[in-house]
Amino acid sequence: ATPLPRTTAAGPAPANGADAAQRAKDAAPASAHIRSLPGATGAAAADFDAARVAAIREDIRAGRYQVRPERIADGLLASVRDLLGPKREGGNE
Repeated sequence: ATPLPRTTAAGPAPANGADAAQRAKDAAPASAHIRSLPGATGAAAADFDAARVAAIREDIRAGRYQVRPERIADGLLASVRDLLGPKREGGNE
């Protein structure tokens, strides 16, 4: 059997140094574009909790993190309701 390529949270591990350098070079324009978007560092940065991310990362490493599909579904439904809500002004709800 052929071993699978090693992957990380960021994706597949680069095959060699030249490949990694090319990926970094290709990612730079996208990264700069994302940082230039309105609100990319404002509200999103305020919502980011580094301590919470570190705690979740540790739980994943230790095998304690549990995915709760019902919670994910509830969050997705709430997001859809928020997106659809303003467009149905004056509608029958």
